[in-house]
Amino acid sequence: MELFFKSQYIFLLLLFLSGGNLYAQHIHGHVFHEENGELTALEGANIFFPKTGKGVISGADGSFAIHRQAGDPLQLVVSFVGYISDTLVLAGDKSEHFGVILKKSIQLSETVVTGYQTGTIMSTLTPLKTESITKAGLQKLACCNLSESFENSASVTVGFTDAVSGAKQVQLLGLSGIYSQTMAENIPTLRGLASTYGWSYTPGSWMESIHISKGASSVVNGYESVTGQVNLEMKKPNDTEPLFFNFYADHAGRYEANATAAAQIAKDLWTGLLLHASTESQEHDGNGDGFMDQPKSKLFNAYNRWFYLGENGIQSRTGIKFLYETREGGQTSHAVHTGDPYKTNIGNKNFTVENKTGFPVGTKEGQTLGIINSFTRHEQNSAFGRKNFGGAQNSFYSNWLFTSHIGEQTAHKYTVGASFLYDDYSTQFEDLLPFNNTSPVDLNRTEIVPGAFAEYTYSPSEKFTFILGMRGDYNSRYGWLVTPRTNLKYNVTENIILRASAGRGFRTPNVIAENIGLLASSRKFDVSAIDTLDIESAWNYGGNIAFSIPVWDERKLSLSVDYFHTEFENQAVVDMERNRNSVFFYNLQGSSFADVMQIDLSLTPFKGFDVYTAFRYNNTQVTYTDENGVNYQKEKPLSSRYRGLVNLSYATNFKRWVFDVTAQINGPSRIPGLGGYTSEFEESPAFPIYFAQVTKNSKRFDVYLGVENMLDYKQQNPILNPDLPFSKDFDSSLIWGPLMGRKFYVGMRLRIGELK
Repeated sequence: MELFFKSQYIFLLLLFLSGGNLYAQHIHGHVFHEENGELTALEGANIFFPKTGKGVISGADGSFAIHRQAGDPLQLVVSFVGYISDTLVLAGDKSEHFGVILKKSIQLSETVVTGYQTGTIMSTLTPLKTESITKAGLQKLACCNLSESFENSASVTVGFTDAVSGAKQVQLLGLSGIYSQTMAENIPTLRGLASTYGWSYTPGSWMESIHISKGASSVVNGYESVTGQVNLEMKKPNDTEPLFFNFYADHAGRYEANATAAAQIAKDLWTGLLLHASTESQEHDGNGDGFMDQPKSKLFNAYNRWFYLGENGIQSRTGIKFLYETREGGQTSHAVHTGDPYKTNIGNKNFTVENKTGFPVGTKEGQTLGIINSFTRHEQNSAFGRKNFGGAQNSFYSNWLFTSHIGEQTAHKYTVGASFLYDDYSTQFEDLLPFNNTSPVDLNRTEIVPGAFAEYTYSPSEKFTFILGMRGDYNSRYGWLVTPRTNLKYNVTENIILRASAGRGFRTPNVIAENIGLLASSRKFDVSAIDTLDIESAWNYGGNIAFSIPVWDERKLSLSVDYFHTEFENQAVVDMERNRNSVFFYNLQGSSFADVMQIDLSLTPFKGFDVYTAFRYNNTQVTYTDENGVNYQKEKPLSSRYRGLVNLSYATNFKRWVFDVTAQINGPSRIPGLGGYTSEFEESPAFPIYFAQVTKNSKRFDVYLGVENMLDYKQQNPILNPDLPFSKDFDSSLIWGPLMGRKFYVGMRLRIGELK
């Protein structure tokens, strides 16, 4: 463990000298309604501040937690379709707990009243187009980790990077997930060396919800967001059960255990411990090519959280995370081979400590100062046959925010602040294949980025919100970076909402770590060009129109249509097509863009039955440049042109039984040409995938049983030349479809103690 703490004391000192979360009055409680003469939790109720429109949705047990920040009024509205809204008057100087009982506005038949939270919610309150995967949505499927949480989302696509490492890649708005900013409660995460394997590191049972925001996001969180943000809300020790267990097993030999615990230590102090352990120890070779379809693995993950919520308005949240993972893949023990077998050995270690502290400043109501600090050390070592890549990353992030409003009117809010980012990479790459013969190459890089930002919000009523932000950063490698962004939301009528956004984003490429799947081939890497790559920059423009359409019995159909366009000014092009035996890296010399259109529709036809369907179309183009400087614009490879899905969910009274079925259709994608830019290209077929799960719930104990990929669809022959893994034409990186076939699983959830 010495490597984890060596030379890190200065970062930890900086971290604990400051902290990070905007001051907020902590408000929490439960929403109920009367059913059959008894009070029953009301799931899916809206709790929001009028004028600002900021709000949350009550959970499965009716619970909610919200923070009143600068400019938020002292009134909090609680509403639900078919019920009389209630308005809570806040004290404004201390944390408060409420129990709210909503009454029906008219006498409704039983088929109209719905107290069940849907799995996916399209927010009507946020200026950004935001799709929220709720706790109910996370439980629709096994959802072992973050990478498996998007099967019911058309916005995000998850696939394998290669056929041997088990690494996942995520796509949003037609582009790799590296162009979206991943946050954990508004703290940047999954950056650099953790950008690929990290999608498997957050267990589903640790999360409360996932919020997917498309388009230009706030400048407050930095300049790295291009296509949007994925923000994870984790279990909070002051608002969860004292003890929770989740166990999972599938017929392929994956076993997983999760535990979360929470306790109140003192009047204003809470702590929580989140634990995860999983293992896969069996060899599977469903297509008979001599390679394991999924690597054997072991993962241990721990997260300790401390919350201080003072009645004087000071709040502080501190978290410490530790992770250890190993993966072993490649040829099976029964594979026929000559000489040494092809093996992959991958190890990851991560240590993170973070703090968010906020407090009121001055005499103006709602005026706050917030400070966020986070330090991460990530170590990675990977061997793909005779290729090796590994090293360490140290990152420190700090963000100071001052929030207030102009005059006495909360319609004019502003946030100003400063940030600091430090990234230090010490990595090495080598290729011992005799026909490549790349001796060890050090790929070290240090970036220091101080920055400042300002964001103005004009919201005279809940119908209209306009946000204008600007930030300037000085990157020690790339110089000045200027990031403008703007968002607009307008409620045309009670049932029609318009949104528009525009903005710029930047990111530093880490081309080997972010394309780790290419190591699972015999291609020669043009590593000499990596130092010539400039920072990536792109503009994103988009809009959304959302309708709430009355249908019958006062029910409404929700329809959302959005379009986004991303245009690169510069991109680190990863070229696999100039030469089938090489990978080239260079700066964009022409046009590169992504157009994405998506339609979402949801309806609750009758009590307990939810229907959600969506369809997305992509057009993503990249310009490649050959050795003579000639440009060829091509469709981005291995990216499906469309995705459609239908999710049907039915729950009996009190959600004693829940039945979920999901059907996906994944469109064709272009397979990288092996004969150059002008050769005839191949494309993958469109293919369906089906999922089903049944859950038996009780107050303390849930049991679930499910199946993934019911039709047992798999990409045939995902590895080129598997019998000659050390030959020039070996390649396991051309993955467009599932590698594992049908999978049956079973699990249980156990809750002990009452919700905090």
